[in-house]
Amino acid sequence: MRLISLTLVALSLVTSAVAQIPDGYCTVVLSSRPTLAQAADDVRARWSDRDTTVYLSQNGWYAITAQVVRKDRADTVLAQGKAAGRLPNDALCSAGKSYTRVAARFDAAATGENIIWQAVDASRMGKQDKRFIQLALAFQGDYNGLLDGDWGKRSQQALEAYAFRESGQAPANWHLSGLAFDLVEEMDRGGWQMYYNALLGMSYLFPQAQSEEAGSDSNFNNWEHTASSLRYSFTTSDQDRAQGIHDFVYGEAAPGSDPYSLRKDDFAITAVQKANGRHLYARSHFLRGQWSTVILSAEDRDVHLVRAVTASMQQGQATPIRFQEGGFLDRNIQATLDFIDRQEEENPPVAAPSAPVAAASGGDSVNRPRTSQPQQVAVAPPQARPQPPTSTGDSVNRPRRTAEPAPTPAPVTRLEPKRSASSSGTGIVVRSDGLVLTNAHVVDGCTDLRIDGRPATLRNVSDTYDLALLSIDAAKALPYAAFAPEAAGLNSDVTVLGYPLSGLLGGLNVTRGAVSAVTGLSGDSITMQITAPVQPGNSGGPVVDDKGQVVGVVVSKLDAQRLAERIGDIPQNVNFAIRGGVAKRYLRMNGVRHTERSGAPVLSPVSLAETAKAFTTFIECD
Repeated sequence: MRLISLTLVALSLVTSAVAQIPDGYCTVVLSSRPTLAQAADDVRARWSDRDTTVYLSQNGWYAITAQVVRKDRADTVLAQGKAAGRLPNDALCSAGKSYTRVAARFDAAATGENIIWQAVDASRMGKQDKRFIQLALAFQGDYNGLLDGDWGKRSQQALEAYAFRESGQAPANWHLSGLAFDLVEEMDRGGWQMYYNALLGMSYLFPQAQSEEAGSDSNFNNWEHTASSLRYSFTTSDQDRAQGIHDFVYGEAAPGSDPYSLRKDDFAITAVQKANGRHLYARSHFLRGQWSTVILSAEDRDVHLVRAVTASMQQGQATPIRFQEGGFLDRNIQATLDFIDRQEEENPPVAAPSAPVAAASGGDSVNRPRTSQPQQVAVAPPQARPQPPTSTGDSVNRPRRTAEPAPTPAPVTRLEPKRSASSSGTGIVVRSDGLVLTNAHVVDGCTDLRIDGRPATLRNVSDTYDLALLSIDAAKALPYAAFAPEAAGLNSDVTVLGYPLSGLLGGLNVTRGAVSAVTGLSGDSITMQITAPVQPGNSGGPVVDDKGQVVGVVVSKLDAQRLAERIGDIPQNVNFAIRGGVAKRYLRMNGVRHTERSGAPVLSPVSLAETAKAFTTFIECD
């Protein structure tokens, strides 16, 4: 085994202070030992692949802990970590009330692959790297500040918000890699770069590859981002006209809202949200004897773009936004890519034998005999883009590997009618212009696609995630799904909607159940297990929580007949859905900004069905 150097940071034994675990959080306890020396030996022997903190407890024992997680995510983190072998079976999450002080900290060496599992230490990044991550966080919608490379409270809070949303845990270096991958892809797709406007004397972020002029006149030069609702307007003027612009923007604020206004002798900012939800932002600088003004506007779903552009604005020419070559972020990204490469070498996709499942009724409901074992991968494939671990569990800690042979995979069948002249599945409207998410296996081999009877176009397919994007020409804005901000917890109630057995049932079907496991077969982090009944034709349909928000996409079920032949018992309600977080990541990878709504109310069963019915579609394939 590769030797890993460890640095023990011993704290003063004189002080009784303890690093407080924040309210609402707990720390994962890996093991406990009666002496500090034994705790240090245990860390070196078992936990040297991760940062650990050793606490002295009131009972005199030393608790060896790993990352800090939110209490409401603790059960999920522990379950996933134990299932994947990353945590011991007796691991628990402690709020630290009995800890008297920090006895020691062990840091895994910041070299090689080990770096990606460590907690983020912003002091390791140079100013250029910090500026790059600030922009990445702004594109994610988490950072609303200047791209100044100064890492303060606002930057740290934004990083924590991103990390907890993505994985339910404190920031680790692989989160930085994930942010970098997302930003590089977004900037490449849109041609985003710092643009110096010589007329204004200002620099700002601008999508060179996805922009077009939009009705410029003698007063304003107008441009729009073709991939979103973001719009730019530029002008130069005297002070009175500049003041008039800011007064107009301020006056557009929705009643009861909280408009923002800043006025200085040579600088002015006004930001509001209109009654229709659209955001307006105006910024003016007094430069070279005139007032230079930039006005930005966007729908609420694209406010993150407004924040990214406003964060980038500055007087004069700005330096390009890129991470430092050979710097900490560059090394971290390379270590993440090396880890991904090794994972793919060690875990190639393995095809599992497949067979039809017993039909629920006459022969038209037999599953198509094509299935693949749920792939145990922690990262996305290079053809999509390199990703950090997608698991919302203990992903800070590197998965432990065993030498045991892989067990024979349990038989899983896709929920798709047997391919004949035509077949069908279910989809989820994810954008008002007619973009629909479904399973890749639903559209596999189709030459003609229809969504609710309208011709559809296949936009993207991911066999790794078994997800696909389709689109239709929508004559008017369609109701679309909102995704839950958090992952579905163990035993949480879920509802499944879809069009199963269309030749027999012929309409929308709704079933209810719970999340019975937060991972799929053998700890697969792409899927979760649900008890809601599903049938052929449910594939691609939404799994929603009690607020009508999407927490998963139905994908497969355990083949009860084949498993009964193998084990002599019939499994009950063992069905699988692609996790909501994976679906959201897939959408982001394809430039689709999903919708989330915080604080949504709990719906009655009838209201929930009506809400989800509006964005659930029937997909036909010939």
